[in-house]
Amino acid sequence: MVRTSPYFDGRIAAELRLWEALERGLLAPFQYFGVPDGTDLSHLTWRRGGYEQAELERLYTGNHARVGMLVRAIEDVVADPGRMRALAFCVSIAHARFMAEQLTARGIPARAVTADTDWTDRRNALQALRERHVNVLCTVDLFNEGIDLPEIDTVLLLRPTESATVFLQQLGRGLRIADGKPCLTVLDMIGAQHRKFRFDLRFRALTGASPRELERQIQEGFPRLPAGCHIHLEPVAR
Repeated sequence: MVRTSPYFDGRIAAELRLWEALERGLLAPFQYFGVPDGTDLSHLTWRRGGYEQAELERLYTGNHARVGMLVRAIEDVVADPGRMRALAFCVSIAHARFMAEQLTARGIPARAVTADTDWTDRRNALQALRERHVNVLCTVDLFNEGIDLPEIDTVLLLRPTESATVFLQQLGRGLRIADGKPCLTVLDMIGAQHRKFRFDLRFRALTGASPRELERQIQEGFPRLPAGCHIHLEPVAR
C-alpha cells in the first residue's frame, strides 16, 4: 500500500507492503492453493500484455470438466461451501455467466455481476452475498478494487493474470479483517501456460523474494510466510 500526498509534491509519504501489513495483523492471513485445471494455454496467441481474450473465452466457456475440478477443489479446502462468500474473477462476460450457471447447477448458488449489470442489481448481488443467499459472485474487470465487503472470505482466480498489480488487487478483495473470518482462501486454477507467461511475478509480489530465492521457496514449500499464511502448489502446478 502506497500513499502520496499533495503536501509532499507528489512524493511517496507513506508505504506499507503486504508482508508488513500481514505481520502487523492489519490484514487477514491467506491460504493460497494452486490447482492444476488440465487446460493447455501454451498454443494460444500471445501478444504484448498477455493472451488474446477471445481465445481464452473460447477455451474456458463451456469447459464443464474445468468447472468440475473447481467444485472439487472448493469442497476439498472450504470447510462449508454453503457459508462461503466468494468472488470469482473470470475472463469475460460470457465466461462469468457460464460459471454462475454451472456453479448454481452444482449446488453452489452464484450470480454473474459484470459491466452489463446495472447498479441496482450489483448492489442487490452484493447484499445477497453478504447474507449468503448466494455464495459466489462471478465477475470480470469490475471488483478488482473499490468494493467494500470485508466479509469476502474466498477468492477464485479463474483466468491467468500475469500482472502482479492486478493479482494483488484481486487478492486484496478478501484480505479485509471481519468478525468470524479466520483467513482468506484463494483457489487459483492453473493451466499449462504459454512460454512467455511470467508466473513468477505473482509469487514475487506475494513473498517479496528475488527470482533465485523464490525458486528455493517453491522447492521448500514456502517456509517463511507470515503467521497464519500458507501457499500450497499441487505437484503439477509446481
